[in-house]
Amino acid sequence: MQLFYFARIDIQYEDASARHVIEFCRQFAEKGHSVTLFVPDLGVPRIVKGISVVYVPVLTKKPAVTFFSFYCSLFFYFLKHYLKNKPDIVYTRHQQMEWMVTWLRYVLGFTYAIEVNGLTAVELKINKSPSWVMAMTRFLEYWSFRMPHKMVTSSPQIRDILCDEYGLKPDHFLVVSNGANPDIFYPMDQKECRKRLGLDAGKTYLIFIGSLKKWHGLQQIILALPELAKKFPNIHLMVVGDGEQRSALEKIVGENHLDEYVTFFGEKAFEEVPHYVNAADICLGSFTDKPGISPLKIYDYMACAKPIVSNAVGGMEMLFREHNIGLLVASQEPQAWVEPIVKLIENPALRNELGKNGRQAVLSDFNWASICEKIEETLEALRFSK
Repeated sequence: MQLFYFARIDIQYEDASARHVIEFCRQFAEKGHSVTLFVPDLGVPRIVKGISVVYVPVLTKKPAVTFFSFYCSLFFYFLKHYLKNKPDIVYTRHQQMEWMVTWLRYVLGFTYAIEVNGLTAVELKINKSPSWVMAMTRFLEYWSFRMPHKMVTSSPQIRDILCDEYGLKPDHFLVVSNGANPDIFYPMDQKECRKRLGLDAGKTYLIFIGSLKKWHGLQQIILALPELAKKFPNIHLMVVGDGEQRSALEKIVGENHLDEYVTFFGEKAFEEVPHYVNAADICLGSFTDKPGISPLKIYDYMACAKPIVSNAVGGMEMLFREHNIGLLVASQEPQAWVEPIVKLIENPALRNELGKNGRQAVLSDFNWASICEKIEETLEALRFSK
C-alpha cells in the first residue's frame, strides 16, 4: 500500500504529536507499506528509517503559525508527488486548513482518512480564544469532516461528540486508542535509574511528564504537596517537560515555599525519559475536564510498570477500571490527590500489582504494533472497497 501522510507538526522534537506520527509511519513501513510523510520545513531535517519525508516550505519557522503557508505549499508538493507515485491512501493528522489540499479527492479520486486526536473547540475554550476563532473553527471542521471516507479517533468520547456536533454517523469512525512502545518504555532497576540521574535514593518520588499545557492542571498536584509533606517529609515531585505553563507553575511553587519538594527538569532527550519514569515511585496524570483524552504519558507509565494516579476525566475511568492500573482522583481539588497518593506510598504491594497490570495491558493491547494493525485493516478495506 502506498500511503501519503499529511502532518503539520515539527518532527525534530519528540513531543506527543511527533511521537504518534513517527510511530504510525514506522509501523506501516515495517509492515512493508510505502510511506511518504509531508511535514513543514522548519529548518532541521530529520532522517526517519524506512520513511520518505517531504519537507514542505513555509513562510515562518514558528510551528504554531504555519497553518496557511504550509497548506498552500502542500497543494503543489502533493500534486508533484501524486503524479510520480499515486497513493492508495491519503491519511492526515487533522488540521482545520487541510481542506485546501484534500478537496482534490473529488477531482483525483484518492481514498482519504482523517485522524482526530483531540477536540479543537475544547482546547480553544480552555485557552479562552475569541468567539470568532471558535466559530470559524467549527465552520471549517463541519465541512472538512464531510470529506474523508473514514475518520480515526483515539476515544469513543471524541467520536460521540463529533457525531453530535457535526451530524456524523458513528459507523464513519474507527476508534483505536493511543499507546506506547514497550521496547523503549520498559521496567528498569529503580536504584540504577536514580543513580544515573543523580537523584536521592531515599526519597519518595512522584513524576509528571508532559508539555505543561493549561489543560494539564498540574497546579492541583503542587498544591496538594504541603499536606503530603506533613506525612512524608521526603516526598518530591519531578516535572519532566516544558511548555507555556512552566513559569506560572514555578511561581505557584515559590509562593507556597515548596521549592524543596519540586524539581522542574525541563525538556529531556526522549531516550532519557524512561529513566525518569523508572526512577519514580508513583506516576501522575493531571488533567482538567477535557473529554476524550488518550494521553501518551499514561501508556508510557503503564509500559514501565508504574502505578498511576489520575483525574477521572476524559475516559480515564474506563481505562483504569478495565485494566486496574492505578487510582483515580474524584475531583479537581488539590485535597483529592492526597488520599490516593498516600494509599500507594503506604502499600508497596499494591503499587507493584498495579504496575504489572499496566505493563501487561501495553503488551497485549496498547502498543503501536497492535494499534496500527487495526488501522491498517481498516485502510486496506477502504482501499479495496472503491
